[in-house]
Amino acid sequence: MSKEAFDWKRFHAYRVFDEFLERFVIQRKSYVTRHDDQLDLDAAFKDIAERFIDGADESDKDFEQKVARQFTGASEQTKIVFANVEYLWAMPMLNITPEGKRAYALRWFSDPEQVVNGERYFFSAPHIIANPGPWYLTNKYWEIIAALRVLSTIAASSAAATVDQLKSQVAEICRKALHEDGAKRGIFAVPHFCGAHPALMHLADPERYESIISDSHRRQIMAVFGHVVAKPDNDPEVFLKQIRSTLYDSHGLSADPDAKYRWFFYADDLKPLWIGKHSAKEQRISSAILDVRAEEDALDIKDVTDLEGGKEEVKGYRVRRSSKLAQQAKERDKFTCRACSFHFEDQIVHVHHLDPLSEYERPKDTKIEDLVTLCPTCHYLAHYWLRNDPKYKRLDPLLFKLQITLSHPSAK
Repeated sequence: MSKEAFDWKRFHAYRVFDEFLERFVIQRKSYVTRHDDQLDLDAAFKDIAERFIDGADESDKDFEQKVARQFTGASEQTKIVFANVEYLWAMPMLNITPEGKRAYALRWFSDPEQVVNGERYFFSAPHIIANPGPWYLTNKYWEIIAALRVLSTIAASSAAATVDQLKSQVAEICRKALHEDGAKRGIFAVPHFCGAHPALMHLADPERYESIISDSHRRQIMAVFGHVVAKPDNDPEVFLKQIRSTLYDSHGLSADPDAKYRWFFYADDLKPLWIGKHSAKEQRISSAILDVRAEEDALDIKDVTDLEGGKEEVKGYRVRRSSKLAQQAKERDKFTCRACSFHFEDQIVHVHHLDPLSEYERPKDTKIEDLVTLCPTCHYLAHYWLRNDPKYKRLDPLLFKLQITLSHPSAK
């Protein structure tokens, strides 16, 4: 699906983000309240820095108690600006209820009519961008500072800027914060990862940046699925898109089309492979599972002149493989695992591609010499060790490693 084909603004978060930039940053007026006076953003940001950062409360009190003390005696303008920053932080998230989002702004004003209302401003699924988990809430102090940093930076250079120009600035500021330590300097500096950066980056350019708010989720996805990309880009954001592009046609087939396009890596057939896989060992196992599934679930080639590795449309796409060639390999090896010699009535044997089908850049003419028969256990182990070292694409090192592993399971 192309950028032009998918209308992101069908979902409130993306429409609101554009409206927020126009109203709050360009016009210098409140978006989340009904105040119509022009705001002095520079003065308000300075006051917020003095109260929220210089006057930081290190006690064990909850966030509400702290901000109540920090903003005692603050001007209405300061409270309006802080309410807008907090709104932008909360607005696109599933794990904050619409009522909770509005309550943040209500705390500052005695008249509830001063705060906007309705689903146009406060919403839940499907109009959010993510469900970021508990870190986004427990790290709220720093998340708000990250949002303050982004907004104060673009506000300082917003003269005659368009919404699209501001969005480009937001995306670049957040990208540098994530990958170049760009958020560790200045009055609104943050010392560690903040989910506000990938959230705002995605809102600014949803086609270019995935809606993955968690840093650990990003790392796990790249570790488990990275091997499917032939030439990984050094930019993690581009790398994620490369992985998505490689897997997209053949995975997430049961998902709603909109949900698949927006949250591809959270599809039912992908999420269990990477979620919670923190160690290198767990990640290699998941990579192996992905590879074995790709080989075992591949469609049989009907025409013997066709090449393996091509794709055929079903409800999405599945890789094509030659069952005739696989049968020849099984007969050649007498339906026996070449690594552990397991044999059972000419059954329960897999055919392993030394160069995995999942890594084919284009269809090619597979030779029988490219195949080896393995029992299911050795098949999974073969892909596991391949994720550890590409030398196991060669038959002799692979068989030797499998034999050593089976003889001494603790061998590394």
